[in-house]
Amino acid sequence: MFDYVEILKAVKAEYKMENNPVIAFGGSYGGMLAAWLRMKFPYMFHGALAASAPILFFKDAVNPYGFN
Repeated sequence: MFDYVEILKAVKAEYKMENNPVIAFGGSYGGMLAAWLRMKFPYMFHGALAASAPILFFKDAVNPYGFN
């Protein structure tokens, strides 16, 4: 995830857009990345749209049959 932050910093500096907000987005695993980016780097990502992101769906975190 830190690679995304570094790329974003470089792009914003190159195009002189340091003050422009950034929204991360994605679905499924990409949605999980979007949410994690927003949680870990709130100063860089001003929002996140995490569609179908099973953020808490890890072993022993939730009932694996809860969806059914």
